[in-house]
Amino acid sequence: MDDAHIIYDTRSGHSQAMNDFAREIFDIIADKPCRLSDIIVELQNILEQPLVDRLRQQVQKTIVEFDKMGLIEPMERE
Repeated sequence: MDDAHIIYDTRSGHSQAMNDFAREIFDIIADKPCRLSDIIVELQNILEQPLVDRLRQQVQKTIVEFDKMGLIEPMERE
């Protein structure tokens, strides 16, 4: 599991394993509240290229999984 990262949620006591891509997304949203579009822009900056549709869909799926795991909370609407 060279590309696996373990996240421990102290609130729930659960551990979650994630790959490098998911960890990068997690790091982005850990810094500050973000919208999906903000995350995509940040990933494009990191990768120094636009995200193809398949990766955009994977970002969205990853965010949904983070929500299901209880690792993130929805942003308040402004």
